[in-house]
Amino acid sequence: MARRKRQEEEVEEQESGSERSVVSRQTIHTAVRFTFWTLSLVICVFAVAWVTLQGEQFLSTDARFRVPRRGATARDAGIEVRGLKNASKAAVLRVFENDRGRSLADVDPDRRRLQLRTVDWVRDASVRRIWPNHLDVEVTEREPVAFVQVASGFTGSFDNPVTYKPMLIDADGVILRLRGSVPANLPLLTGVRLTEDVEIRRARVLRMLRLLDELREFRDRIPEIDVSDPESVRMTYQMQNQQVILILGNERFLERLNIFLRHYDGIRERLPARAILDVSLEGRITAIEPVDGPSGK
Repeated sequence: MARRKRQEEEVEEQESGSERSVVSRQTIHTAVRFTFWTLSLVICVFAVAWVTLQGEQFLSTDARFRVPRRGATARDAGIEVRGLKNASKAAVLRVFENDRGRSLADVDPDRRRLQLRTVDWVRDASVRRIWPNHLDVEVTEREPVAFVQVASGFTGSFDNPVTYKPMLIDADGVILRLRGSVPANLPLLTGVRLTEDVEIRRARVLRMLRLLDELREFRDRIPEIDVSDPESVRMTYQMQNQQVILILGNERFLERLNIFLRHYDGIRERLPARAILDVSLEGRITAIEPVDGPSGK
């Protein structure tokens, strides 16, 4: 019995040792596979990084990828600009002056786009790299919505001490220099200044546009709009042979204009030249005395 028991124990030890040997071999194989794939991944990452670095160096140094410099002719080879009507092409091309002679890979389209938005008349732009060495620039210009008068100097005269020059303004409140053809039906917008923050000008322009949208069927009879008073819009309205300044408040513009038009025939004989009428009060028309003479200036 004792001998059989020892034999059985020896057999169990052998089987246990065999199992441990199998487990050890599996563990080693797993570790070897893990190490192999880890090294392979590291090698691949370094290989991709090296290839990328070499590719970038190649793009940056090879002469075939350089944006052409200005030549002896007026043609700006390498940079095509589209969408220009009023913006200066020379001003647009100056944005890319430092890119000439450099690799196309070193041009930052997003940065150039932001720089283009500072050019007069440019509202937005897109910049694309066309390989091997060209740039495609498409400009979206600003659309003027009104004329403005901007102070340009002093006359030395007591009666008219300041001189003004006409400029344009768009829906964003950006003031633009006169360039090219200008729509003939734009109104004169007063009450905005070049020295004001653009957001203030934008809010005032939007008030004007809201009025013009509500009174769109009478648009040709509105030559001037005054938004200097934040509580009330004034507009000059052209009748047959007379201009009337209407104070409209900040809402219900069409309703208040219609009140004036219904009563105009009954009061026109009593109105002075460029009469100022307040129609912002409910159902009433109130004549306002000019501040300094018949023009109200």
